[in-house]
Amino acid sequence: MSRRAGLVAALLLLLRAPVALAADPKASIPLAPSLTAIDPVTGDAVALDPSQGPMHVVFIATWCRPCMEQMPKLVDLEDRWKPEGYRLFLVAVATRQTPDRLRELLAQGPLPGRLLFDANGAVASAFGAATIPAQALVDRSGRIVARAGALDAEFKQAVERLVRQEGRAKP
Repeated sequence: MSRRAGLVAALLLLLRAPVALAADPKASIPLAPSLTAIDPVTGDAVALDPSQGPMHVVFIATWCRPCMEQMPKLVDLEDRWKPEGYRLFLVAVATRQTPDRLRELLAQGPLPGRLLFDANGAVASAFGAATIPAQALVDRSGRIVARAGALDAEFKQAVERLVRQEGRAKP
């Protein structure tokens, strides 16, 4: 196998592999308003503020097949837990993406959560997201309590635990 063919094969494996996150799983993210991403529709900066309740952040790209294939599972999670204070953010990485491309994605039909654009990579860097898709679950203090590549049963259980512990305050 030529060196170029070997590199191409390795790249393809990386694109299909589950995410590897560099940061410690108990790491904390910067609290809002310092951590922001762009709303591709309005162009407004949106703070990712964990103090508002349990926050599930998913790093995606429109060209990433595994990212798009997980959308029905994310819809299910949001349908189940949003009434309890669960918040879902789809953060599109800047690689081969533009706000125009993200608006095209939104025009194809509704997406779960709120779609944001990480134009400068600061959000992915703060979360230690090295590849996509990447899932991070953040508690109200900004601590990352769970990470995963694919949305698996263990991560869904972490969502349930966190939402039950820190979800919407009961009247």
